[in-house]
Amino acid sequence: MPSIYLIDVTNRDGVQTAKLGLSKLEKTLINIYLNQIGIFQSEFGFPTTRHESRYLQANLELAEMGVLHPIRLGGWIRAIASVLISRYLLQNR
Repeated sequence: MPSIYLIDVTNRDGVQTAKLGLSKLEKTLINIYLNQIGIFQSEFGFPTTRHESRYLQANLELAEMGVLHPIRLGGWIRAIASVLISRYLLQNR
């Protein structure tokens, strides 16, 4: 039987909605709840934004600890050289 995979974009597109501001803790809790209800993947942010880097890293650590499992955490990045270089430099400073 074919499978259906649900991907949630609340923490990526949802936070761009007018007048919707979620704290990093609220976004993390959303990922935990999505995991608990069986969502396949959470688009959890933009890896090139400096103000998101600690939140993203913390969620990746929760995944490594098994707290966010089996949900997959994903992000979007534009395949533009300057964006890729800035993310590389941010990650390796």
